[in-house]
Amino acid sequence: MSLSLTRKRNRTSGAGDAQNESVSTKRRNCSNGNLSQNTTLSQSQRLNEDSRRCGKILHMRLTNFMCHSNLVIDFHSRVNFLVGSNGSGKSAVLAALVLGLGGKAKDTNRSNSVKGFIKNGETTAKIEIEIANDGPQPYEPYVYGDKITVVRTISTSSGGYAIKAANGLVVTKKVDDLHRILMYHNVQVDNPVFVLNQDSAREFLKELEPSKNYSLFLKATQVDVVMEKLNECLHLHKSHTHEMSIYKTKLDKQREDINEHEEKLKQILSFEKLKDELLNSEIEYLWLLVKEKEDTLREIEEKLEKYQRKEKEIMETIQNKDGVNLVLKQEIEKFDKIISSKNNDYQQENMHYREIKSKVDTQTELTVTCQEEVDSLKKKRSRLEAQIEEIKRHIDERSKGNQDDVDALRAENKKNIDEFTNQCEMHLKPLIENLKRELKVLNDNKSQKEQIIHEIKRRQRECTDEIRQRNVQIENVKASAKNKLSIYGEYMPALINQIHKAHSEGKFSQLPRGPIGNYVEVPRREYRDVIENMLGGPLLNAFIVNNNKDRDTLGAILDKFTSNRPNIITTAFRNQVHNVSEGCVHPPQRTILALNEIKCKDPVVMNCLIDRVQIETILITNSKEMAESITSNRAHVPRNLSKVIVLNENNFIFEYYPMPNYRMYTAKIKQANFIQVNIDERIRNLANEKASLEKKLKDLEVDLNHTGQQIPQDLKNIEKQRVKLHQHENKLAELQEKITELQNVEYADYNSEIEYLKKEMDETKEGLEKVEETLNEKRIQQTDIKRKKERFEDELKAQHTILEELQNEIESYKTQSDQIKMKLRSVNNNESLSREKLTEIKEKLYKYQCDRNEIIKALKQAKNTAKEKGERVDTNNNLEDIREKIAKIKAQLKHGLPVNLDPQELRELIATKKESLEANEGTFENLKISILMLRKSLKFRFDFLKKLKEHMAVILQLSFSMILKLRNFEGTIDINHQEMKLQISVIPRDHNKNAVSSTKALSGGERSYSTVAFLISLWSCVDHPFYFLDEYDVFTDEVNREYMTRLLIDEGRKRALRQYSFLTPQDMTLVPENFIKIHRLAEPDRR
Repeated sequence: MSLSLTRKRNRTSGAGDAQNESVSTKRRNCSNGNLSQNTTLSQSQRLNEDSRRCGKILHMRLTNFMCHSNLVIDFHSRVNFLVGSNGSGKSAVLAALVLGLGGKAKDTNRSNSVKGFIKNGETTAKIEIEIANDGPQPYEPYVYGDKITVVRTISTSSGGYAIKAANGLVVTKKVDDLHRILMYHNVQVDNPVFVLNQDSAREFLKELEPSKNYSLFLKATQVDVVMEKLNECLHLHKSHTHEMSIYKTKLDKQREDINEHEEKLKQILSFEKLKDELLNSEIEYLWLLVKEKEDTLREIEEKLEKYQRKEKEIMETIQNKDGVNLVLKQEIEKFDKIISSKNNDYQQENMHYREIKSKVDTQTELTVTCQEEVDSLKKKRSRLEAQIEEIKRHIDERSKGNQDDVDALRAENKKNIDEFTNQCEMHLKPLIENLKRELKVLNDNKSQKEQIIHEIKRRQRECTDEIRQRNVQIENVKASAKNKLSIYGEYMPALINQIHKAHSEGKFSQLPRGPIGNYVEVPRREYRDVIENMLGGPLLNAFIVNNNKDRDTLGAILDKFTSNRPNIITTAFRNQVHNVSEGCVHPPQRTILALNEIKCKDPVVMNCLIDRVQIETILITNSKEMAESITSNRAHVPRNLSKVIVLNENNFIFEYYPMPNYRMYTAKIKQANFIQVNIDERIRNLANEKASLEKKLKDLEVDLNHTGQQIPQDLKNIEKQRVKLHQHENKLAELQEKITELQNVEYADYNSEIEYLKKEMDETKEGLEKVEETLNEKRIQQTDIKRKKERFEDELKAQHTILEELQNEIESYKTQSDQIKMKLRSVNNNESLSREKLTEIKEKLYKYQCDRNEIIKALKQAKNTAKEKGERVDTNNNLEDIREKIAKIKAQLKHGLPVNLDPQELRELIATKKESLEANEGTFENLKISILMLRKSLKFRFDFLKKLKEHMAVILQLSFSMILKLRNFEGTIDINHQEMKLQISVIPRDHNKNAVSSTKALSGGERSYSTVAFLISLWSCVDHPFYFLDEYDVFTDEVNREYMTRLLIDEGRKRALRQYSFLTPQDMTLVPENFIKIHRLAEPDRR
């Protein structure tokens, strides 16, 4: 650093003495010698323009204040040192600064009353402070000019302020104006970080308590002020919220009051109209009676028309029975011819298949035969070669032998023949038969396992397809959470939109309905699954159109969206649901009618369900015994019953069909996919089904691997068994050949025999050559047979595919033929039932005709009565409502006028109350908006305050650490915002890193240095026009004092816009700097 600072020592001469000017008295004016600037640092004539800032202290004059009679100080705009012995009045300057700028007496730690600051023997004191107003953003410069002078007068009886402009004129004497000026310039004389007096410095230096440190941090950063204001706003918010609730209650009462007055007005006005209303109501009631009878007549006529139509249909059915039978028999004959033709085709193709199969078998046999011939030739070759060697041996033996040897040979050959025959009959032949049986068992096992593998693969394909279907269903169900139409397919929402668009363009005579399941509801959850299974997925996915033209239009639209078109049902639309009261089953006890469990608001869809499924004839029950009792006994069968469905707990249902065609079927019930599906439950069930299928697929894979691994071993076993069989067969053949050879041996004399043997050897050699030629030919033949076999096997596979296709066609035609045969049997069986039903219909026709005649008479009489009362009135009300209305009107007329008030006055009163309510509602809305804005503002500011504290903490920690490192100290500041504690830890240089770092363990100088470092760190967090620090070097040694002073001066050098004033009792000598000014106070008078 360029600044050299040393403590003043006893010197008799030197440069420092030349700069000092002795002053004899303590309380003289600076011009007269009261305040002597003993040391003046050389500085430039004008201050650097960069140091100009509003709020800096320019000048201070103290009159009769504490120990000063007339003290004048002209402050430098950057760094000031006030040097004086204890008792010279340094702290008085600081106290005057606090009091002069609006502070309280207790803020100075000197007195509890401002009267205590008047100099002994005087009655008044005055503090005059000049503040700079010439920097950026001056306070009302057109009024105050470039400086503002604050004068505070203190007397024993009163006191006051006077604020002067730069021209010396008093502008105001209000304390509020002073506070406004100080707030504008951000001057805080009550903040110990900016104005630290002697007592506060000693107490702070002595304790350094974490909680007080944190309070100082909050005060330095003004966070405590912000928190206080925010808490005030929070209380204000709660108060306004309570006020708003009270206001809301008040508005509700006003509305109730207005409603009561309006009701009274309504009663007054309506009383005059009661007689006319009574007459109109009576007319309306009479015509409603007429309408009721007309509706009854219409229903009876509809029933008559319906039963007449049924009578005609049954008559036609009975009359046309033979024709229907003829048509059905013709269709059966047609299908029989088709099936016969297909069977002929199948026979021809099957014959062709057998021919190819025969060729394959022939080639297989040829392959085996050829291989056997090759093996036989190889054996024959070996045998001939051995025979040649044997003949050579015999020739050699005959050349040396005699007749005795011949006899011995005959006996030996006989023995060998017996032994070989015994081996063949007793051992080899039974063994070969056993090996053949074992080989057949192995081949059968292998074929069975191949069939098992084929079946497993088929089931794997089915599982894979079902898993894929479950994935699609899960996606559709998830999509249906946003649009329930998606459960019918991803394309369905877009398809429905296109259908509505086409209808709006006039392409449909009536809007098509569909999918049908979207219109159907089953309120009782326990019946949804069974009803959906009863209706069937194809029907629930189907669409209904009004005519064939609409069918073609809808089909064209469907083709654009999906290749798998849903069914289209063509039926004339009716706006009323079919009357099924006569054709409906009356459910016995413990049964319910399927029709009653289905809710559908669209009559077109409901009519379709009645026509297609006959839901009015189906019963549902939980009792199997009940179903059997009402279906198995013809006397107990309810009229119109078509079947009974029995629910079972194991996801199965039983379907009972009543006598005379009594039968029972079992079916597995599936969970509902379309009717009021619970999305989460459906997804969970589908996921469980998918998991079950995946587990099943894994089990199949395990079975496939297990079975597949056995096939190679089976092939090995078969091959091994086949080799063993061939070995034993070859051995048998060899033994049989040996027996034949031994039996054919001729015994003669040696000479002729030798000649014979030589001749035989030559023949044997010729035979060996022929065998070699034949063996080569057989090998060529074997290759050709193999090639033909492969070609025939390919043809066999193709022919097998043709046979399967023909078989599928035949089965399809047989199914259709069986359905027609069932229909034919049904026609024949239902003739007696039709005649019984015809009798019932005729009885009902007679009954309804009688009812119609009676209704016509009653209707005529009701019309005459209503016409006498008044003209016909059409209404949507019902009889019960009209009756209650008439009774109420009569009661009101009987009691007379309810309220004795003038209607006009009541209208004016209501209008006044409404105006008041409207004004109060406006106020309420404004209050509500204000509270909402206040809540948002509080949240934003509390969040910002939290970030601000964290930001300030980081700056404080970094600055403190950097300042300590200037002296090779190590230290940290730990801030706990929750516990509101700020812990300072310092380790001096040359100390162990693990040493205790508490500030209480530091020496006085180290603690003072740490304190100054902490204050400067706080200064780095906030900004203030001036900083006053009293006795910063108390309790410190010479070395630490030098470092501290150097640190403070360096702070003033770096921050030209701030003004620093340091009070110290220690004399010092500074190298002259143009930004430093030293003020030396005279020694105190100790007489």
